[in-house]
Amino acid sequence: MRLLSLRSSSLDPARNLSLEECLLEGRAAPLPLLLLYIDEPCVVIGRNQNPWIEAAQGPGIQVYRRLSGGGSVWHDGGNLNWALLVDRQAHDQGAELALVARAASSLGLEILVGPRGGLYTGPSSPIPGAKVSGTARRITAKAVLHHGTLLVDSDLAALETSLGGMASLSSRALASVPSRVANLARLLPGLSPEAALEGLSRALTGSLPAAVEGLVSEAELAPTMARHRSWDWVYGETPAFAVEVPGLPGTSLEVKRGRIAGALGPGAEGLAELVGRAFDPALLAAWGAGAQGK
Repeated sequence: MRLLSLRSSSLDPARNLSLEECLLEGRAAPLPLLLLYIDEPCVVIGRNQNPWIEAAQGPGIQVYRRLSGGGSVWHDGGNLNWALLVDRQAHDQGAELALVARAASSLGLEILVGPRGGLYTGPSSPIPGAKVSGTARRITAKAVLHHGTLLVDSDLAALETSLGGMASLSSRALASVPSRVANLARLLPGLSPEAALEGLSRALTGSLPAAVEGLVSEAELAPTMARHRSWDWVYGETPAFAVEVPGLPGTSLEVKRGRIAGALGPGAEGLAELVGRAFDPALLAAWGAGAQGK
């Protein structure tokens, strides 16, 4: 597989997710392609996940929903994102994972393919069996986006506090599977995200990446970026779920497409005013506190 290597200089998660989509749709350059980028701090959930369950809610925590499946991941300046874009007929998940594992190993540490498409430190590592990359795929009629993260020097404390949110009674969403993780820089002192980016590009393509800027016009990116920043996409696309109502044991709220659709159980009739509202755990907690005070 001869890849053209590209990199985005933007730290905007919405822009970089949109670039992946535009490249997948063949709007910029012939496949196969390798896209490399780094994002500002955020949580990126899978296409079929629940943001309220997967991510901590609060000021300063940005949440995005990607097109591919898989679990939630933390992005920040110490995390390198890679994306392989290939023709569907040429797609081979195992071969592509092995290719990226060999490229990551060229940085100086044995990396192996492990469960659920993840990349893990090998037996020879000081910390064997630690996850350093999660991966996911988006398959269209003509092409495949196979992408993942690479923990180089990420803020693992922020990762731990940002991933994982509220509990639910039931959910149709895909749940993430927690893993023991490690930064490559801990095992390879002095390794920076920029050095890892350049090393991965050289190992996979034989050259440093060219700039992706200019291959996709702002007019093409704008609608996709707007979708990635919208409540309707990040929260409104959430699979149906149910949560317990604080202060009313045995009573639950049903949430569909991010909005409260109804209530079940004792006291459900008193929750009619919430039906149709966008779901918000803070609203629910405030309502529960008011109910307890009555």
